[in-house]
Amino acid sequence: MPADARPPRHPELAAFLAAHPDTRFIEAFTPDLTGYGFGKRLPIDDADALYRSGMGFSAAPYVLDARHDGYGSGGIGWDDGDPDATGSPIPGTLKPMPWAAVPTAQVMLDVVFSASGEPLWTDPRHLLRGVVARLEADGLFPTVACEFEFFLTDGAREADGRIRPPVLRRTGRPLGPPTNLSVLTLEEVAQWSARLDEAARSQDVPLGSLIAEMGIGQFETNLAHQDDAVRAGDHAVLLKRLVRGTARAEGWDATFMAKPYADQTGSGLHVHLSLRDADGRNVFADPEGGETLLRHAVAGMQKLMAESLALFAPNHNSFRRFGGLFAPVNRRWGEDNRTVALRIPTDKGAGRRIEHRVAGADANPYLVLAAILASAHHGITRKLEPDAPVVGRHAGFKRDRGLPADVFEASRRLASAPVLKEYLPKRYLETYAHLIHGQHEALLSELTPREYDFFF
Repeated sequence: MPADARPPRHPELAAFLAAHPDTRFIEAFTPDLTGYGFGKRLPIDDADALYRSGMGFSAAPYVLDARHDGYGSGGIGWDDGDPDATGSPIPGTLKPMPWAAVPTAQVMLDVVFSASGEPLWTDPRHLLRGVVARLEADGLFPTVACEFEFFLTDGAREADGRIRPPVLRRTGRPLGPPTNLSVLTLEEVAQWSARLDEAARSQDVPLGSLIAEMGIGQFETNLAHQDDAVRAGDHAVLLKRLVRGTARAEGWDATFMAKPYADQTGSGLHVHLSLRDADGRNVFADPEGGETLLRHAVAGMQKLMAESLALFAPNHNSFRRFGGLFAPVNRRWGEDNRTVALRIPTDKGAGRRIEHRVAGADANPYLVLAAILASAHHGITRKLEPDAPVVGRHAGFKRDRGLPADVFEASRRLASAPVLKEYLPKRYLETYAHLIHGQHEALLSELTPREYDFFF
């Protein structure tokens, strides 16, 4: 077809290329269960076709494990003939990737079955949208913000495959020792953090403060509160890509593993939640009943904690994080208390909220948000009451009785969840449970040097 006979470019694509004419590739992706992505890299000349007719691939991406292997969970990809899906660009998500070696753009995809046009029932983003609609139907509008911990690591690993802290150009030595809240540590990684900030701005990801955390090379950053919970989930996914991409551009890497080092603190995904009424007012701040609603929401989170834990802790490494300092695996709550799972920050008025501290940084943000919102809605609509709040340090860091002890037990509890199935389809809960059970069995299928140390 002659160039002048081609249909005009999609307006969003045309505007982007006018601003970024050197773009050579576009990465079109949908977030996987780890919060990273599946998709394809296309020459920019193929972007018109992407916007006109979408991009085809297998309908199985949301039931593949961290290595993108599958176990036939839900019959998808095995018993159903592995049908096609079509991904179409989500408006507003076409953005540059400043860390890329050559000028590259990225765009997130909304995925449907090619034959029917129906959304994939395994899509966590679609599932979150359904939970949000359930709350909004009852006049409750979520405002949420995600807070992530993660580790910067060196681009090269140790001989045995273990990760190590990043080596600094200034000294030629690894970053360390751990220096919680140290501005000197932030200065050591200032070039990377400036790159991260630039990338976040270019992608409209509302990145907040960056602090040095308690582990060697560990950092924490937060995202701004959003009145659109699905968009907050998008920001969380994009943040993971930003952190890893900018770290690799520095010759380093980054991990959101929940417990990458056995002798150091783990990394969590903390979610801050408040609820608005139809007029935009924070219902937790209502002087006539806000504290009652907050208690009901907390009680719902306590009630659903055990059956939701597999969504907050999706693999074996996730459970390694629990029990450490400020990584509670309990159902307790309290004002301004980091030893409990459900912390009520000191903010009053419009800032009144709940901080849910259970999920690991390795969890899927959409599923974490869906479970938390479902729990709050259940507590409020059933007018549940929590136990007494904890004052001071919660005794010990042991797991609460009744909470799953490992990923096997957590997956079983999820598959038979009595309440969560009212918010997320039972077949999805069963499919997800089957997937993470299979992933854990695959992890345990290979012998490790440690086993020879114990049992030779």
